[in-house]
Amino acid sequence: MGSTEFSQYNSALETRLNEELSDLDDHDLRRRILTPESGQDQKIVINGDSLLNLTSNNYLGLATDPQVIQASVEATEMYGTSVAASRLLVGSTPLHDQLEKRIAVLKNCSSALLYSAGYLANIGVLSALTSPGDLICSDSLNHASIIDGTRLSRADTSIYRHLDLEHLDQILSNSKANQKFVVSETVFSMDGDLVDLPQLLSVSKKYGAVLIVDEAHATGVLGESGGGAFDHFSLDPGDTIIVGTLSKALGSVGGFVAASATIIEYLQNRSRSFIFNTALPPSAVGAALAALDKVMSEPERRLHLRKVSSHLRSGLVQAGFSVSNSQTQIVPMIVGEAVKALSAEKHLRESGILAKAIRPPTVPDGTSRIRFNLNAKFEIEEIDTVLAAVRDWSL
Repeated sequence: MGSTEFSQYNSALETRLNEELSDLDDHDLRRRILTPESGQDQKIVINGDSLLNLTSNNYLGLATDPQVIQASVEATEMYGTSVAASRLLVGSTPLHDQLEKRIAVLKNCSSALLYSAGYLANIGVLSALTSPGDLICSDSLNHASIIDGTRLSRADTSIYRHLDLEHLDQILSNSKANQKFVVSETVFSMDGDLVDLPQLLSVSKKYGAVLIVDEAHATGVLGESGGGAFDHFSLDPGDTIIVGTLSKALGSVGGFVAASATIIEYLQNRSRSFIFNTALPPSAVGAALAALDKVMSEPERRLHLRKVSSHLRSGLVQAGFSVSNSQTQIVPMIVGEAVKALSAEKHLRESGILAKAIRPPTVPDGTSRIRFNLNAKFEIEEIDTVLAAVRDWSL
């Protein structure tokens, strides 16, 4: 292809992409990167303005905790800025091994395996463990990483209605699949609602289905010891495969899978997103280890997070808004159309509050919202400030 032909081809592509971007603009759905000038604390600086930060997943405030930061620095000083290889080559340190053991204990599982992101963990598990003739049953509101994992898998996929375990039971009962899998988040990222884990476990066992749960928004937050949903419901995970992340309540970055020793060893040998990916940097591993110490030793963070979350939910309901079925530190304020969500975001920003509008395709049409993510460092008075701004916008 000559340079002129290539230029015409490239121009045609850019024309089509610009048309699609303009269409996003027309429907108030275009997204742009927002770059803060500070770290992810309860207040964040953007364009010189200090704003209450209700957008971050830093649920326990550990991403800016001095001891967690120091542990990250010490790990970097000891092992460098990168392991510069995959785990199966030389991309590992004693800290990686230690963190996997700690996660296995936290999740009450035999073994655990680190991934470089929770996204990679989900696609790695679903693509590695499934075979042609298998069936994956997936909750309709599962995260994009789960959806992409099912697309990369060799199994058929059936979608069951959100949290509708009778629908799940019906699908499983009608299936003649060789092996059945059920995959669900435990805390859902857009509504902050919590799966009925005892019942989900019961339905999965009834049909011999392997249960895979994503604990991204539950780890460190739910349960007496911060172990997540199984800890919250006082359940033994048994043969469940647990996927999670270090990048939310644990204030670091990376993902993990906790499961039986056999599952973990199989993933080490067959999970492409583990095998062919550079391992987590020592800084992230050191930070996660220190964060786990605080999850165990400072339960008051979880307790206070629940308190401020409940206060915000109650205040939004009193102001006339639906908060869906939120039971956690993720509190949606459903406003309907995307343009209304953007209007609310703008008003909150002008009131000194950063809370982002969530719009389709992330959520279904007509359910655009402001998603408030709570931080254990917030005080009740700061939540009252948010509620006052919401009431002012809704007048």
